[in-house]
Amino acid sequence: MSLFRIRRTLQAIARAVDPSDEVDAEIQHHLQEVADRLAEQGMTPQDARSEAERRFGSVRGHKEKLVWMNRRGMAMRRGVEIGRRATGELRQATRGLLRNPGFSLGVLATLALGIGANGAMFAVTDRILLRAPDHIVRPDEVRRVLTLRAGIDGNPSYGSSLTYPDLDDVRGVGGFVGAGGYSGPRQRTMGSGDQASRVETAGASHDFFPLLGVEAALGRFPSPEEDQVEASPTAVLDWDFWQADFGGTPDALGRIIKIDGVDFTVIGVAPRGFTGVDRSRVDVWVPLTAYGMLQWGDYDFHDSRGFSWMRVVARVEDDARLAAAEAEATGVHRAGREEEISEGWYDANARVVTAPLMAARGPLASDESRVALWLSGVALLVLLIACANVANLLLARGEQRRREEAVRLSLGISRGALLRGAILEAVLLAAAGGVLALGMAHWGAVGIRDTLMPEIHWAGSAVDARLGAFMAAVALLAGLAAGIGPAIRSARADVAAQLQSGGRGSAGRRSRLRSGLAVAQVTFSVVLLVGAGLFVRSLAEVRSLDLGMDVDRLAVAQLEVEGAMPVFGEEPDQWRLENTALYEEAARVARGVPGVQSVSLTMAPFGWSFSGGIRVPGFDSIPRLPGGGPYYIVTDEHYLPTLGIEVVRGRGLEAQDRAGASRVAVVSETMARTLWPDEGALGQCFYQGEGEDTPCTTVVGVAEDVTRGSLEEAPHMAYYVPLTEDSPSPRGMYIRASGDAAAVASALAGPLRSFSPRVRYAGVGTLREALDPQARAWSLGATLFTLFGVLALLVAGVGLYSLLAFDVADRTRELGIRSALGASKQGLLRGVVLRGVGLATLGVVLGTLVAVAAAPKVENLLFGVGARDPLVLGGVAMVLLAAGALASWIPGLRATGIDPMEALRAE
Repeated sequence: MSLFRIRRTLQAIARAVDPSDEVDAEIQHHLQEVADRLAEQGMTPQDARSEAERRFGSVRGHKEKLVWMNRRGMAMRRGVEIGRRATGELRQATRGLLRNPGFSLGVLATLALGIGANGAMFAVTDRILLRAPDHIVRPDEVRRVLTLRAGIDGNPSYGSSLTYPDLDDVRGVGGFVGAGGYSGPRQRTMGSGDQASRVETAGASHDFFPLLGVEAALGRFPSPEEDQVEASPTAVLDWDFWQADFGGTPDALGRIIKIDGVDFTVIGVAPRGFTGVDRSRVDVWVPLTAYGMLQWGDYDFHDSRGFSWMRVVARVEDDARLAAAEAEATGVHRAGREEEISEGWYDANARVVTAPLMAARGPLASDESRVALWLSGVALLVLLIACANVANLLLARGEQRRREEAVRLSLGISRGALLRGAILEAVLLAAAGGVLALGMAHWGAVGIRDTLMPEIHWAGSAVDARLGAFMAAVALLAGLAAGIGPAIRSARADVAAQLQSGGRGSAGRRSRLRSGLAVAQVTFSVVLLVGAGLFVRSLAEVRSLDLGMDVDRLAVAQLEVEGAMPVFGEEPDQWRLENTALYEEAARVARGVPGVQSVSLTMAPFGWSFSGGIRVPGFDSIPRLPGGGPYYIVTDEHYLPTLGIEVVRGRGLEAQDRAGASRVAVVSETMARTLWPDEGALGQCFYQGEGEDTPCTTVVGVAEDVTRGSLEEAPHMAYYVPLTEDSPSPRGMYIRASGDAAAVASALAGPLRSFSPRVRYAGVGTLREALDPQARAWSLGATLFTLFGVLALLVAGVGLYSLLAFDVADRTRELGIRSALGASKQGLLRGVVLRGVGLATLGVVLGTLVAVAAAPKVENLLFGVGARDPLVLGGVAMVLLAAGALASWIPGLRATGIDPMEALRAE
């Protein structure tokens, strides 16, 4: 029997001894010694035994104490032994990794990329899908108040924008504990002239902050008295804005700041990281009524149900009362619109419903939220590819170390210790990769937020306890997933066979497992690259979408003037004339800037829409199209050529049309086709407004359809009428650049802000910048799918390369013998390359099948391209096959360089 087996036998015997038996023997020995001494002194044996037991006390108590002490000592010894063994195994695993630093760094980098990608996506999705906004008390009780009514196309549509009277209605619903209103942030001008800056300003009712349970970090929030139209305007600063612009000093309280020409007194500072119920950055919070005055001027928005401009949240403490509260709110909502319903302008079946506070979870979930959720799954695929790659590398390393492991087993190390050591190596690599991945997760999450989701805002670093716990769990699972298979295979090795073969036995089963892992990597890579291709094509379709105008050559500008801007349609004559003159002067200034080709004034800047009733002879009522309308644009004769809108029939607006002698209009193709399909639109007459004495407007031209401000618009009617002395004043202008629109917009900003003291601020930007937010979902998908897809392709290529490289190294003797027997170098190279291309082909076929099966799930996220687009599927297949051939080429060249004599001598 070997020394090792003798030692294990003695340990087993020692463990089999019951400590209580040892204690009994010890106690009986001491009792007998005392009894013998008393007997020698003259006592009878029976009395001596009784006296000895009396002096000794409770035998049971001593026994229990000694047994406990003995067991505690044994447990401590076992703990010390386990700790010593664990320390030894940790030291052994660390030495094993340090002996091969190139291998360790490669595995560590692969895992860091996979774990970091998951950490970055978790940081983003956690903020927009899982975690409620900061500082809200019991966020599960807070609900968004929405309307559900039929849209223009007849399909039910959720609406989040409500009117001020709607807020009052919700406040009176008994099932709600409380309700508050707020507006989304909008850029407004703080200061004027050279000191002017743009700040994100939002309105909030006096009961909004108490409803959420938020407390001011400094000062206080507005009171009910300050949330009145006649009250002096007050403001609450965002924490970061307070730090940056006011130095974070308490004397900011009481300061006067000017927003859009109105003086606001600072009364408080919001807590750090507070963004309301949305994730949008807000620099300044003002009372909702003050915001309404900024937005609508003197218009009586308190009583009007015609302006939907705010959002409402309510708190519901008892879910059982939620349905009753919604029913009560629905009744009040319909009663407030009884007149509109009776006239057919409002859906009689409209309902008030509530949705979770997290908009990304409810019916208002944006495309960006859905794409982010998909990208989380994509990041998981990247991690799986990384784990498969690491498992392949560990298997290959295990094949190289199989003789060493056989020797260790023969020297007495247990298979369990060998298993633990192999798993420990993988976990150590994953832990180190997780530490590196923390930095990647932070910068990745910040980069995604700032470049692809700029409307999402959070304070502080993206790395916090939640992200740390998630990444620690991912690192542990990745280490176990990558290491447990190779570890089990190493622990099951046949010692005698490995020692006899010198560590170069058959690798058939191992090769099949490693080949399967390489195929899995290619399969997952195909899925990611197909997703990348689909989103890239969608983004390209969006970019090339014919909007009816030359988007990339246009800049847009709007002037903010001193004094409150009146509501459109209610402009005093003097203000209208002065504002028109101001814009005409601005147009002259803009035309003098180098690079400007033409300038046009309009009362409907990009994204604005105005519609009004018209009468057309032969129609009892105007047909309603899904996109609404007819929309009208009051503009000058430069509008159509400046925007690049083609006049397909007739003529455009001309300078003499502005005299107002006769009313003329240019109509869109959709309007011409809808109202005058047979006789043609030119020369036709329609009447603006419902009055009987309205003069006729003659159609002088037909222009191609143009978007009103959205990339995805339903068909609608539109027409253009000339800007005259009696028409509303301009509210913006378009500038056509002869070259780069961004350079022209930058050059225009200074002159337009300084040409008149009446100009408080001039906002200038490109039309492409105005459209880009609408393309953000496709941009997000295209960017991250492509990034993750390329990363997966690289990892899969490295995995395929490592498989073939280790395979060639393991078959050195076989390839040397084949070469000695006359095999050509081209034949050896072809064999290796064909094996790699064959594995890549199998992965491409499986990945394509998975991508085709998953196609319906992403169909609604694409634009202008099918989820089973053959161009994308074919392109991805060619890329993966080319990558497989490239990854096989270098190991193939190595196989052709094997010297037969050296290979045989190595045996």
